[in-house]
Amino acid sequence: MAESTIGSRTPEIDPNEVDLREVLGVGSFGKVRRGKCRGQDVAVKLLHRPIVDEKNLATFKREVAIMSSFFHPNICLFMGACTQPGNFFIVQEYMPKGDVEKLLHNKQIYISLCKRMLMARDAALGMNWLHCSNPTFIHRDLKTSNLLIDEKFKVKVCDFGLSQVKEHGKMLKDDDLAKGTPLWMAPEVMQFKEFNEKADVYSFGIVLWEFLTREEPFSHHKNYNKFKRAVCTGERPPIPADCEPSLQSLIEDCWTGTPADRPSFNTIIARLEQIITDVAIKDTLGRQFWKDNFLGKEEVRWSQFAKAFDDFLALPDDDDLSPADAGRVNLNLRCLKAILVDKQVKGGNARQPVELTVTLENFGDLLEWVGPITDPATTPINRTVLDNIRELMEKAWFHGDVETQTAQERLCGKPGGTFLVRFSSIAGWYTVSQITPNRVILHQRIKHSPGSPFVIDDQSYPTLAALVEGRNLRLPCDGSRFIHLTNPNESSVQGYIGT
Repeated sequence: MAESTIGSRTPEIDPNEVDLREVLGVGSFGKVRRGKCRGQDVAVKLLHRPIVDEKNLATFKREVAIMSSFFHPNICLFMGACTQPGNFFIVQEYMPKGDVEKLLHNKQIYISLCKRMLMARDAALGMNWLHCSNPTFIHRDLKTSNLLIDEKFKVKVCDFGLSQVKEHGKMLKDDDLAKGTPLWMAPEVMQFKEFNEKADVYSFGIVLWEFLTREEPFSHHKNYNKFKRAVCTGERPPIPADCEPSLQSLIEDCWTGTPADRPSFNTIIARLEQIITDVAIKDTLGRQFWKDNFLGKEEVRWSQFAKAFDDFLALPDDDDLSPADAGRVNLNLRCLKAILVDKQVKGGNARQPVELTVTLENFGDLLEWVGPITDPATTPINRTVLDNIRELMEKAWFHGDVETQTAQERLCGKPGGTFLVRFSSIAGWYTVSQITPNRVILHQRIKHSPGSPFVIDDQSYPTLAALVEGRNLRLPCDGSRFIHLTNPNESSVQGYIGT
């Protein structure tokens, strides 16, 4: 597509239409400022210096042409540009959560590895769109600071100032200056060799390592020449020993020194679908279940999940069970629903019907607390993972996934010795919250992993119930939202949340 053809479709924005506000970022090209344009929050990319020569004007027009030609949910939306002499700027959508680099390096913000891999997949989807275009677009400056985050934590690729067009099957080569940012630059580009879109894949390997570690790559290097020599002879950032094998394999394949051996972004996306499940669900059979039924999905409707999980556990039909067993199996499923589902109001109206969903991450976390899932072929009907959940919810002292503040509110004003047990913020661990004899609320974590004992103060117990008995905890705190479900004759301050 000719540049003039693309440019003719570019929405022209008058400088008087833009109200400039605070600076969002600064780069070699200039700065990005928040702004207001035609009533809309926007980001405005301004140049450091006015364009006074044809070369810089052509570079600016090329970036505008590239940005105006892409419409994809994971590519930052181009909204228009000003091409008046002395007033060259680009207007794009405003991304309120900033860039990925700042988010990852802020260790005060907790982001699960599953969520980080979902963000990495967003970036891969945007890059795949660029690479699959005809002609192919190579970004050439893919890095975490060029990945922006919207209000729903979706990631979008931005900054196409160095992007290049490449015909399919052709190679490119820099003559005098390697374009890009060195820490993310492919070794073949550093060495002024021929390159293609696989240079972006190398950069994505470094980005993926950052998503994993939340660290700056190659931070020990201070001298560029030594850094370049190290990278071109095979040095890469160290991958943590506890890295999920499927993730480690993808990172290493992306940044391999042989460009032809690097995967395409289409392949990367497919592998990330597997990796997202791997990091979210540690339970072996739980992983198998999700991959067989819901691979690539972050959440599914409860009705879909319940049917698939029922089939996976090979639960018999009610007609094949005694009334007591049938009642227990049905209660088990109601307990699973009560502890697992997220409720979402569709349409933004509280009076609209709620949609019950199960998220990948919630399912994985739950199995850390109540798993493991055992092989349905060898598991007695009364010893499934669902029985574990029901037996836990039958305990008046179990309050589920309440946070510390809620636990304190429930315990406040109760007599000394009152206690409750809840899920810890560390998946698999629990917390016992209790009022001590001197009226202080104490929170203690209980270490646990699936199939292992429950450990507190270096004392080990085979079950939570045994721990409660062994610690001489006698006064369960009321307020559990599960008690009405498992013990219909009991009352609850909070009440059951419903189904």
